[in-house]
Order: sequence, then structure tokens, then C-alpha cells
Amino acid sequence: MTDQEFRLDLLASAASRADTLALGAREAFVSEVTERLRDAGELPEMEICPESVTGQRNRRLEVDAYAFDEADDSLNLAIALRETNGDGPTTITLSDARDAGFNRLDGVFEQARTGWLSDNIEESRPLWSLAKRIQSQRPPAALRLHVITDRPISERLREIPGGTTKEGVPITYQIWDLTRLKRIHDAQSVRDDLIVDLSNLPGGGLPVLPTAIDGGDYQAYLAVFPGEALADIYIQHGSRLLEGNVRTFLGRRGNINKGIANTLGKEPARFFAYNNGIAATASGVKVAAGPGNGLVLTEISDLQIVNGAQTTASLATLRREKKLPEGRVFVPMKLSVVSSETAETLIPQISRFSNSQNGVRASDFFANHEFHRRIEQISRRVLAPALSGSQVQTHWYYERARGQYLNDQTGFTSSKRDQFLRLNPRNQVITKTNLAKVETCFDQMPDTACRGAEKAFIAFADRVTKAWPDERVRSLYGDDWFRAAVARTILFQATERLVSKAPWYAPGTRAQVVAHATAKLSVLAEEVSEGGRLDYLKVWSRQTAGDVLEHQLLAIAEVVMGVLLDPPQAGQNVGEWAKQQACRKRIFESKVPIVVGFHEFLVEKADAVADERGQREEQRITDALAAVAEVIERGGPYWSQVRAFARSKGLLSPDDDKALAIASEAPRRIPTDFQAARVVAVRQRCVEAGLNP
Repeated sequence: MTDQEFRLDLLASAASRADTLALGAREAFVSEVTERLRDAGELPEMEICPESVTGQRNRRLEVDAYAFDEADDSLNLAIALRETNGDGPTTITLSDARDAGFNRLDGVFEQARTGWLSDNIEESRPLWSLAKRIQSQRPPAALRLHVITDRPISERLREIPGGTTKEGVPITYQIWDLTRLKRIHDAQSVRDDLIVDLSNLPGGGLPVLPTAIDGGDYQAYLAVFPGEALADIYIQHGSRLLEGNVRTFLGRRGNINKGIANTLGKEPARFFAYNNGIAATASGVKVAAGPGNGLVLTEISDLQIVNGAQTTASLATLRREKKLPEGRVFVPMKLSVVSSETAETLIPQISRFSNSQNGVRASDFFANHEFHRRIEQISRRVLAPALSGSQVQTHWYYERARGQYLNDQTGFTSSKRDQFLRLNPRNQVITKTNLAKVETCFDQMPDTACRGAEKAFIAFADRVTKAWPDERVRSLYGDDWFRAAVARTILFQATERLVSKAPWYAPGTRAQVVAHATAKLSVLAEEVSEGGRLDYLKVWSRQTAGDVLEHQLLAIAEVVMGVLLDPPQAGQNVGEWAKQQACRKRIFESKVPIVVGFHEFLVEKADAVADERGQREEQRITDALAAVAEVIERGGPYWSQVRAFARSKGLLSPDDDKALAIASEAPRRIPTDFQAARVVAVRQRCVEAGLNP
């Protein structure tokens, strides 16, 4: 795919988002790009806040999105610079980025800190809430300014030196241009342009000991990092250094692990002995000769800390507070240099095993869970009913891996791509994070959903991973569950459109209103049906919310808006109020008018129970057929290898061994459904124990 083809696809995705969610073109573009950057681990989840004002001394102030990143105590501000030349994208220069981007974002921060912004704009504007929060909180550890554009960057622009605010807060500058966005998409699991320069350390780099491991797809090094150097790297790059599975470990702003702080305060020289150190990965390193015929690392590409986030963040906090003893604190590090070909599978495994001795939940590694593969398979197989007047049935495409939807079109001719898009429309793509957010809302946890996609994903992951071992519950995640999940997505998207156009809507609160309104719809359905639920399959069959449910959602959303604008503490930020259980409780207890026809979209409790029973049996049969098919497809010789491996590791029960003995003679002998399920389960245990899949 060329840069221009990628750009057209990016703009088409943004246009589809604008149409689906009733957004402006610029807002949809910012939402599309920041969501991609969030999924890539480059940015925290951003709040969309399209604002432009004339500030003090006629200074132009603009911002399109922001995020307070708890992981590194930083404030991120973003602005979009879109191409206006109809003939094609022009190169963006540093002067363009500064004049129309960074300077305007910097002005927002500085004039918010002084209080000028909150004193001179209306309280109803989203920018007022942002400005008030910037003013009332202590300065962030770092200010990170981002320019987002669909234009390519000048080839001469390699690096933008950092700066500081008037209060001495370090500023970093990032331009997310067309070429860089495409590179991130192409790399998929590798971070972009995160280069850590170590050449300024004493001796010209970081002394390392290469390990004599023939890993094939990775290299390994052991090192001892000076504490202040590690802290400075984290202060500069922030949470981009953290692999996704460990990012959520860090507490709120400035939270220092008490044990770490105590050791550094009283026995800094013993920190190396007491601390477990960090485990990290990289996509490449530069090595040079060091003192005494040793080796030093001079540069690390795409550094990710997969274990030791709390240690690193605590050192950075103390470094900023000038409490880190210089030259006396050292941190052991294990660095795995992973090839880009294996990064997608190997890095999560390194993270998982590095954290196996700590309090990491299984749900933290949910991105690779079997659940996603099952839903992906269902989404490619189940066709949605054709819309009225259309003769074409389509898929709701579940994007299990970031960039999968676009990658599936790679190498297609123009006609082949058109055919793919007709069958899989852009506005019917469901990502993992969006699915989790919608399910969390309809599971009646809107306060969790309002905490961001990451928190919603973890909450959803917890529920699925806890339930998955139970076959009765696992079997519910079948075709009808997928259809119902799509129906919930349809209702969620309908609510977003309705709220955006409502006369009572307060700008900047859509996400909070939609989360609580859809949760309240779920609660209302239970109450009115006396323990039942909404008839999601009816919504699926119509592929639209319809007039009745739209009127009901609007009635609910207006009540929700009233509660959100009436927090218990005067002047409290709507976004913060929406995250509290007290807000959820008040909304759930609020009276909402029932519209005519709502009862027709409800399923009584007895019918709901019967539906679940039927879904379990249907999925049981599907799973059994799939297990038998897998046994036959892989063939007897393969299962003989699995049997030998399982025996050597002590992973077999007598019944398992008997089932594998039959599978080892496939296709001459075929195991029963139950035996095939045993065989597949044993194979999974063997893969987890080290068998090459």
C-alpha cells in the first residue's frame, strides 16, 4: 500500500466515523487517528475537545484533544493540521507545525495555568473544564504537545528539541504525519520512532553483557542502569516506554511505591540488592566497543518496559523532586531484542512470564485470549440481514488485531477491494476496545466505561476470563451472543448520533451521556420485563434501533444529562462526576418515562432463560464439530508428537492418553466429540508448556 492509498483509507475511515456518529469532519479525523495511536500504545486515551478561541493579547489558542496520563503524570494536548490543498497533500514543515500547532497548544496551557482562560470563556464549553483542571492541579510532570496531520513531514525534520514551560515543566513535541502513521500501521506491534540515545553516558554508552543464547528470533543482554539515567529516559518519553500489559499498574499522579522510596531515602547503595530490576524489550540496538574491551549500548530502538514499571516511575518521580541520590542508585536490567517478525507474539509472552510472580491478572493479557479468535471466526461467517431495499448481506467485521481490517485488503485489485468493502463496510467494523466499552455499558457499569477504553477493556476481560473455564458459560459466547453484541453496538452508535443532535446536549459530554444512557436502558429493560432483558435479536434482524428505541433512548439520555450537570459538588467536572458510583446510582434510580411500544422490545425472564439454554446446546455442537475437524485436519503424525510431548511433561490423565491414542491414528480412526475436545485441550496445555504450535 502506498502512502497515498493509506491516506485515502484513513480519510475514508474518518468520513465513515463522521457519518456513523454525527461528527464534524475534523473531529472525526482526530478521533480516528488518536484511537489508532492509542491502540498502538503511542498515546493515552484522548478526550476529544475541538476548541478555538482568541486568547490574551489576541493570541490564537486551539486544541482538538487532550489526556491526563496517570502512568507518567503528564498532560497531552493534540491539534489537527489537515490538508486543504485539493490537488494532494503538501509537505508539513517545522514552521507550519509550530505556528499553527505547537504554539497554539502551548498558549492553551499557559493561559489556563494563569486562570485567564477559565475567567474569560463560558462554563458550558469543554475548554472551560480543561482549563479549570489545568489551573487547579499542580503542574504536570511533563507537557506533551502533538500535531496530527494527513500530510507528510519534511525529510529534513528528524528531531524536534524539547523545551520548558514558564514554570519549568519539560515540553516534548511530536508530529504524527502521514508517513509516520502508515509506518505504525505497517509495523503493527512495534512502537514508532522511540529511539533512546545512550551515547552521552560515561564511557560512551551503557555497559552490557551479551548472553550466549541461540534464541533465533531474539538476542539478550544484561546491564546495570544508573538510576538517574533510567529516570531521565522515563521523564522524556513517558508511558510510551510501557508495554500495554503493565501500563495500568501505575497508580495515580505521583504515587511512589513506599518500599522503593524508603530504600532510596535510607539505603540508596543497597537498592541494587533489594530491587528485582526491570525487564525490557527492543526492536534493535546499536553496540560499540567500550572500556576494557567490553561492549556498550549506544542506542535502543522501540524500548518497552515489560516488568518494572513501578520502579521506573518511582525513580522518575523522585528525580523530578530532586530526591534521587545521584551516582548511588543502580537498577539491573534484562533486555530482549526481538525481531519485528515475531514481536506481535513474543513480546506479550515475555511480558506475561516476566510478570508471573507479581499481582498481574490473567485478564491483563486478554488481547491474546481464545475469546477473540472465536468472535473473529463468527464475524466472518455470520451475515447480517440485508437493509431494506438492498439485496446485499454484509458482515460486521470483528477486528481482533490492530490494523487487521486494512491488512486484509493488502494486494487486492481495485475491483477486489470494492467487493471486500461491500461485504465488510467500514461502518460495520468493531474493534476489541469498542466491543469492551459497549459491553461494559450494557453490563451496567457506565462509571467504569467513563474511566476510558483501557479500564473498560480490563473490566470486560475480567468477566470473560473468569467465566471462560466454565463450559456452561463459555458456550454462551456463540452466534447469538455475537448477534446480540452487534445489536448493542447499533444501539450505542444510535445513542451517540441522537445525543449529538439533541437541543439539550452540553458539548463535550457525549461520551458520559451515552455510557450512562445505554446502561440505564439495560436497567430499564430488566425492571419493566421483571427480570428479563431487551430483545437484541429483534434489533439485529432490523439492523437499526428503530423509532421506538430511539425515542426511549432520547428520553433516558435527557434525564442522564440532567444528573450529570447536577453533581453533588458545585463546579465539579462532568467527566469526573460520571466516573463515580454515586453518579451511576442516582441515574439508575431516576424515573424515566416509558415510551409507547417499548414493551414490544423486551424478552420475559422465562424466555431469556430458554434462549440461553438453546445457545449453550448450539455452541456445544459447534465446538464438538470444530474439535473433530481439527483432529482430522492435523492428522495422526501430529497428534503422535503431541502425545509424546505431553507424556514427557506429565500433562496426561489416562483418559487424555486414550483420546490421543485414537487421534494419533486419524483419519483411520476418529475420536468421539468428547474425546476430540480432550485432545484439543491437551494440545493447548502443551503449547503453553513450550510445544511449537
